[in-house]
Amino acid sequence: MGDRPDGRRHDLDALRVFCFGTLIIYHSSLVYGAKSWWVHASDTTKLIDLITIGSHPWRMSLLFFISGVVTASLLKKRSVAEIRTTRTRQLLLPFVFGVFVVVPPQIYLSPYNFTPDLSYWEFWKTYVVSGIQLEHMWFLAYLWIYVIAWSVAQPQLARRWPGLSASLAARLRGRGLFVAPIAFLSILRLCLYPVFGETLVINSDLYSHTVYFTIFMLGTLLANEQSFWQEIDRQRWMSLCVATLSLAALTAVFLFIPREARPDALVVAIRVVRSAFQWSALLALLAFAGRIANRPNRVIMYLNKSIMTYYIAHQTVIVIAAYYIAQAGLLDIRSFIPLVIFTALVCALIAEMKTRFRHFLTNMTSMIKGLRKPLPSETA
Repeated sequence: MGDRPDGRRHDLDALRVFCFGTLIIYHSSLVYGAKSWWVHASDTTKLIDLITIGSHPWRMSLLFFISGVVTASLLKKRSVAEIRTTRTRQLLLPFVFGVFVVVPPQIYLSPYNFTPDLSYWEFWKTYVVSGIQLEHMWFLAYLWIYVIAWSVAQPQLARRWPGLSASLAARLRGRGLFVAPIAFLSILRLCLYPVFGETLVINSDLYSHTVYFTIFMLGTLLANEQSFWQEIDRQRWMSLCVATLSLAALTAVFLFIPREARPDALVVAIRVVRSAFQWSALLALLAFAGRIANRPNRVIMYLNKSIMTYYIAHQTVIVIAAYYIAQAGLLDIRSFIPLVIFTALVCALIAEMKTRFRHFLTNMTSMIKGLRKPLPSETA
């Protein structure tokens, strides 16, 4: 898991693609799960919720950790101010487009649309005036906030605590790699979560902010600490073992003990086990990706360039497709896999169209600039 010859972390590229791929599967599963969603199948199954149990605890945490690593890695070539400007452009433009263009169809087609008689244009104007919703765009907003906070804190940390990263990496060795982070996540889960929950609303999501910003900052601090990456590689089988046992325990409780029948002691234990699964799965995925996906891969490279497009489009594609499948009377568990495949294909098509359109604009711009250049005879 040493430095790559070209300086790029191909393992993190692969993990990013993997995480967003599981996000498509996760959001598709919500159509068929026990909890209500924007579009909901009439026949649901408890087993489909195992996708949430197996992926939700670690997926967003891993994405924020990777984002922290990538953000800090940019310091090798850019200043903090340049990183802040670049990330603002990369995150806020898609966020604004997503909130105003991509999210509204989800609400319009859902049972939660309280103005179903309005045309889409009239609904959209009401949506903009009465209050926009972030939906899955929350990740972009949170990440931008964390980048801004990091850009303010990083120069202070570098000046006042220059050895902080090395000290942190030294503490995350042996049992320390597991005990302290799991204890920290467990305390947050036991103390903050019951009070605040996970709202995914910027100004009322103290629990999520505390977890995700901490993990993002961990990524920035440990990005260049080779001893940390060597340690998680050394502990990869332990991480996988803890993650597997934790997931087995969570699954057993979910399947065999109804929520209303769980005593308080079991609820506390579940929250601790969930925290163990969250951290150990993150470590295991980082470690095994470092061994398996540490070389350039054409498919990963291609998908990684379009991953933002997949993220922005996927949930709306799922909702629209599920809505029309329901209108045709075919929205049952048998449509789950076709829905996942259809969503991935549509996102791929949108991404390809966006890439071709960008190339077209680039070529047109180059052509126009070429036409504006004076001929040699005119400059003689």
